Amino acid sequence: MAATGDEHAASEILRGISRHLNCLNEDNKATRKRALESIKQQTVNKGLPRGVLQEVFSSLLKPLLKCLSDPMEKCRETTISTITEFIRCVPKPEESLPYLMPCLAQRFGDKEILEPSEELRLSAVEMLTLTVDVCGTHLTHYLNETINILLRTIVDPFPDVRKESCKCTVSFAKSVPEHFHMQAESLVKPLMQTITHQHSRVRVSAIEATGAVIQHGSGKNLDDVVSHLAQRLFDDSPQVLLSLLSVF
Repeated sequence: MAATGDEHAASEILRGISRHLNCLNEDNKATRKRALESIKQQTVNKGLPRGVLQEVFSSLLKPLLKCLSDPMEKCRETTISTITEFIRCVPKPEESLPYLMPCLAQRFGDKEILEPSEELRLSAVEMLTLTVDVCGTHLTHYLNETINILLRTIVDPFPDVRKESCKCTVSFAKSVPEHFHMQAESLVKPLMQTITHQHSRVRVSAIEATGAVIQHGSGKNLDDVVSHLAQRLFDDSPQVLLSLLSVF
């Protein structure tokens, strides 16, 4: 009966925001911006029961994902924050993975940086970290997509994106250890680029991620990794030296 009640409540909400959904295809950017803000206001910001949000999210996910490539930055920002809140609140976030992960890989795992905003790239990687945390082993089927994103974001020009990507790498390695080892060595090269970053906090994050790659990897690149880590023993930062101790 609860499921039927959730479906009924969700259909009422979807009926109420149907006009806003139609507006997402409008040429006027202000109209699209207002529509996305209204959708967020009437769904994740409304304190709805989790089961109701699950039903709503199932219907909204595809149109929301299209908005990740909206020409207007504010629209993309609202889209990322709305999807993030849905993932945080719904009881079965893994149901979004078949659509979410290929879309994120296309948008943020491409060789070219498609998202020009540094802050939105950071928000997207934070959303990926949350997805890894709440979906866990369900991400086994999206190993390639996740690794492709991390390959790009670990060497992002924005230091905060690098830090969050390293954090995500650690979480991902712990979430899917039986499968992570198959792709772990591909992350060694970008991590070795980041381990010499000018910001000490980024270096610390890179060392922690490298530790996860060593622990859960195949051990193929171990000699190369150890030589890079050994160079960090001469680092000026006490935090970097402490993080090295945790790896060794």
